[in-house]
Amino acid sequence: MSDIFEKFEFSERTGKIKEGILKRLHSNRTREDTATGMPNDGKTPFEDVFEEYENEPYVVCEALAIVRSWLVSEPIFFDDDILVGFPRPRRDVEEHFHFGICIYNDDSERIKKLRDRMVPDDYRSIKNLGIKLFGGDRKAYDTITGAWWAGGYQGHTIPSYPKLLTMGVGGVLDQIEYYDSRTDASDTTKKDFYRACRIILEGFSEWIIMHADKAKSLAEEADSDEKREQLLAIEKNCRSISRDKPTTFLQAAQLMWFFSLWDWVDCIGRFDQYMFPFWTGSESDYDTLTALFMKFWEHGVHNMTISGVIPETGEDATNDITYHVLRVMRTLHETHPRMSVRVHEKTPHDLMKLVVLMWSEGMSDPTLASDFNVVPALMDYGVPERDARDYSLLGCQEIEIPGKSNFGCEDGSINLAKLLEFAMFNGVDPCENYKCSIDTGNLMDYKTFDDLWNAFVKQVEYLTPIYLTLCNRGQEIRIANYSKLVKSTMTEACIERGVQHDDGGTIYNFGVIETAGHGAVGDSLYALKTLCYDSNELTLKQVYDALLANFEGYEDVRQKLLSVPKYGNDDIGADEMAARVLRLFWGEIRKYRSRRGDVFTGACSLLEGGIGYGECTGALPDGRFRGEPLGNTIGPRTGADQSGLTPMLNSVARMPLELGVGGSTSNVLIPTTLMQNDEMREKIISVMMTFMKIGGQLAQITTATLEDMKDAQVHPERHQDLIVRIGGYSMKFIEFSTQSQNEFISRYGYGCDCAR
Repeated sequence: MSDIFEKFEFSERTGKIKEGILKRLHSNRTREDTATGMPNDGKTPFEDVFEEYENEPYVVCEALAIVRSWLVSEPIFFDDDILVGFPRPRRDVEEHFHFGICIYNDDSERIKKLRDRMVPDDYRSIKNLGIKLFGGDRKAYDTITGAWWAGGYQGHTIPSYPKLLTMGVGGVLDQIEYYDSRTDASDTTKKDFYRACRIILEGFSEWIIMHADKAKSLAEEADSDEKREQLLAIEKNCRSISRDKPTTFLQAAQLMWFFSLWDWVDCIGRFDQYMFPFWTGSESDYDTLTALFMKFWEHGVHNMTISGVIPETGEDATNDITYHVLRVMRTLHETHPRMSVRVHEKTPHDLMKLVVLMWSEGMSDPTLASDFNVVPALMDYGVPERDARDYSLLGCQEIEIPGKSNFGCEDGSINLAKLLEFAMFNGVDPCENYKCSIDTGNLMDYKTFDDLWNAFVKQVEYLTPIYLTLCNRGQEIRIANYSKLVKSTMTEACIERGVQHDDGGTIYNFGVIETAGHGAVGDSLYALKTLCYDSNELTLKQVYDALLANFEGYEDVRQKLLSVPKYGNDDIGADEMAARVLRLFWGEIRKYRSRRGDVFTGACSLLEGGIGYGECTGALPDGRFRGEPLGNTIGPRTGADQSGLTPMLNSVARMPLELGVGGSTSNVLIPTTLMQNDEMREKIISVMMTFMKIGGQLAQITTATLEDMKDAQVHPERHQDLIVRIGGYSMKFIEFSTQSQNEFISRYGYGCDCAR
């Protein structure tokens, strides 16, 4: 391999592949949605199957429809392809792992007749249950949606690519046959599940053969020997892996990519680990790896994880593939695939140097993940050390054990600031002036800070089981819809147990709740304690009236509230209050089990959720105006940190992130101006490694400068490659809404000098 710090140069063939992709490359947002297939071709495979097989069990019909949707899609080849495989056309009806069969256009009478059969359960049942839980008070349920989002996306999980590559399609079919033959005929649920899994994999095998046949046909028409040889190589490899396990890196890459397509190019786990056994380091392997990475880039793979430790030994797992994918990503300077690097005590210094070098050139990837924090945290939740060491990031920086788990990946999200409002306004939402929760008193009623805290605790304890009941209803929807049928075939324990992915079929089945507002709640409580209880500088009535007035006419009160130290500035008092809030809520949800079987865990990776929740939240005692953002990560509320990078990281490291093991990422602002030479980059390495060691969990980087972002709002054409991070994913700055752009800019209100 060339010097890892040199700019990667594409070979002649991979360079041509890159140029072809650039001509058809979709926007960042489209790739983030993995909506990169061809336009709707008018075919109706799902409708056709459900009409033809009206007497078959639902799961069998779904499997047949999934397979047909691929088999009626013409294989697409491009010039100079090393690897083939392209998404299906986007049709009015398709399945997706987050829900099951999705209907995007139900105008036709045909679809209306089939809807109830194709979608056994839907989101309406969550609302109906919610209204019931609120005693039939529809207004209370509608109002409380400002406090939470229940039964959420629940999608991303990582299939067992090691299982696929070591067993092959035929080996997994044999496994299905083995367990099916030992299942009692009266257990129709399991028997139908096995039949559906068999249909999926037999169809997958047939689809691979379609590509072999297409390659053979194109080879017969090729206008050069070189082109003919390339196509015959594709044919040979496709025929080989249609049933048998791969034996070469090229075959492994092709099989891996084929299944990734059937898995909606979702998250691919510890890519450098399961691919390395096939690696020879030959020139052709490097070309194949480059071509595969460009497939990930073109079609929006959501997340891949590299480096970390070897599960069996704990030794460093970095290898040639680790470095090569980073070098390719550095050259592409793109947002996809989202990439995460695991760090630990023995992480090679050269790896960190390459990561920071990429940041210094304006990239937001890769994210850093801390083995120091995540491995023991998973073990505390009952995951054995070997599997805890094998964790991976997925989605927008959630955490999972690849191929063995279903952590829900956003079972829901909750706005803790709203729960504080209920404690201050006797269960009333002050924005809507409507009662949503129990009586605990108004702010003026609490004689001591403990009284106020206990009221907040009561709100949390009352609303948490209601909220988690709705989240579990969301899980039941996925069970009814067999939303992860394709994933079930390649997830350990599902076949052995004869149980689908969403119904507890995987080994680890934690629930995950994304958590917003902890910083604002902590800062608000700390301000009230400091000014109203400890020093008596303000009365509770003054604060109460100021909040209702959104501080209009109470600027003096607001300034005093703002003067109290805030979470994010290395102030132990403020930080401990924020940590206390998280321990309360994350400890409370740990008392309850998800419908999949294991307890709920905390997380904080909210995309743009902190902005939306902020719009629904009134003025708070931290000095925040009504409607201002609450923050999208585990870090401080936007604009609250005023002391620089290192103090902010110290504050985050004090949070109980061992309870937020669903994935709690931090926004880390390091402008490229702070990484312009070796000495400066070494300082950043030191700061980030220290953060990982003292308690940090995940760090997502934004390197754009304040000046660049402001200029991009005025002259977007000048900043086509300006990349930023928001609560879990990267995107080009100019593709965000003005509101989100302003939130980014407000983060830069204070310096990021790591020397402070």
